[in-house]
Amino acid sequence: MRFSSVQEKEIIDSVSGRFIGYIVDAEIDEARGEIVALIISAPKKFYHLFQGEETVKKIAFSHILTVGKDVILVKTQEE
Repeated sequence: MRFSSVQEKEIIDSVSGRFIGYIVDAEIDEARGEIVALIISAPKKFYHLFQGEETVKKIAFSHILTVGKDVILVKTQEE
């Protein structure tokens, strides 16, 4: 599977069913050559459409539950 095809999938929190965003980047452990975390771009609110800031969050690779055809289910530790 190519990283570009994974970036097109929606990230969904399995606990709340909430849409989290899309993958914009990955954090790699160079020593082991493994993906450590995915960098997720949060969906923009209407009033943020005109601002250049992009809200991102990091999801540990171990929190990915499944990669489906259209979505990726993750378990997050929301406060």
